[in-house]
Amino acid sequence: MDRLIFISRKQMKLHLKKELTKEKKSTNAKVADVVSKKTENSKFQPTYRQAQILAAIVREYSGSAEPVGSAEITEKYKLKVSPATIRNEMAALERAGLIEQPHTSAGRVPTDRGYRYFVNELMHHVAISAKEQQELREQLLKLQDQNKLLGQEISKSLARLIADKTDQAAFTLLPEENSAAGLTNIFTHPNAERKELLGVVEFFENIDEYSDKMLAKFLKDSPETLIGQEHNLPQISNYSMVVSKVKLPSGKEGVIGIVGPKSMKYEKNISLLEYIAKLLSGGLLLALLIHIK
Repeated sequence: MDRLIFISRKQMKLHLKKELTKEKKSTNAKVADVVSKKTENSKFQPTYRQAQILAAIVREYSGSAEPVGSAEITEKYKLKVSPATIRNEMAALERAGLIEQPHTSAGRVPTDRGYRYFVNELMHHVAISAKEQQELREQLLKLQDQNKLLGQEISKSLARLIADKTDQAAFTLLPEENSAAGLTNIFTHPNAERKELLGVVEFFENIDEYSDKMLAKFLKDSPETLIGQEHNLPQISNYSMVVSKVKLPSGKEGVIGIVGPKSMKYEKNISLLEYIAKLLSGGLLLALLIHIK
């Protein structure tokens, strides 16, 4: 009996050892597979057609907030290929991590990586019409004539103007005063979720706490777009941010920016923010901003 027990224990140890070895190999294989996929994804370069499809998905999703299907792309973008071919190309983009399928049988939506590729490689700056430029100049100059506004009111007025023009939440980080406006633009977005909105509210209510960090990070010569977690602000990790430096007549610098869904219209918003920053930095509002010293 003792020998039988000894043998069974020995066999059990051997069995456990084999299982552990097998599990270890399986884990290593999974890790290797993940690393391989990441490496493959990082090296992936879309073909011209795939880039067209990715750009179409980003633009359509930003307009409808609904997953985009192959039939929709076929009808609207006239790529001269069948829906089946587009589905194959979408499958390749999905394997590369540029788009994803949120639900079975649904269309595709861009991932953070897909948005980043779009902004870096595919996006075109939208030409602001002469009418829009004139309206912006008039609205900014109108602020100049409103009763010699104090610095705080200037900051708030600029934030409201930027929010109105971009349909996003906006903020201004100017010397001595920080302001925010346009939260309702995010609240009314079709993809808005209560849990995420609470984070956005917390961020804007406490913008003063983040201003030093943001000024240090975003005082760069050209507008910057940060998608999702790229801005390292956990409260708004599911949102994108576009920021631009402004140089005031006093010589001091500040930052203006917007926060909105990752499906925002990047081409339009980046162009508008860049133009407003140029107006502010070009001395147009010299009399308006002279109070900020």
